[in-house]
Amino acid sequence: MRVLLDEDIPIRLRLYFREEVTVETVEYRGWKGLKNGALLHMDNSLPDQQQLRQFDLGVAIMRPPRKTLEALGALVPELERLIPEIRPGEVVRINPSARTT
Repeated sequence: MRVLLDEDIPIRLRLYFREEVTVETVEYRGWKGLKNGALLHMDNSLPDQQQLRQFDLGVAIMRPPRKTLEALGALVPELERLIPEIRPGEVVRINPSARTT
């Protein structure tokens, strides 16, 4: 499994993933600050902005109640569970506040 963390995600989030997950950051790849389609912006309007089917990747958008390391880290197990199921061109949202019991 491979994960790319967008530049506005705390770098330390990579420590929350299991060892077998390869986690890189936009900054590590040298893509920090790229604009105008040079880098996919992982935000809520992504499906409307990009033709994801042209890329060999799936996207997961994590929407924690707060954008803290701990709140994002709490979503990592769900992300790891979903990664094998995400197909190229697909966008999944991990939004615990939107779930019902």
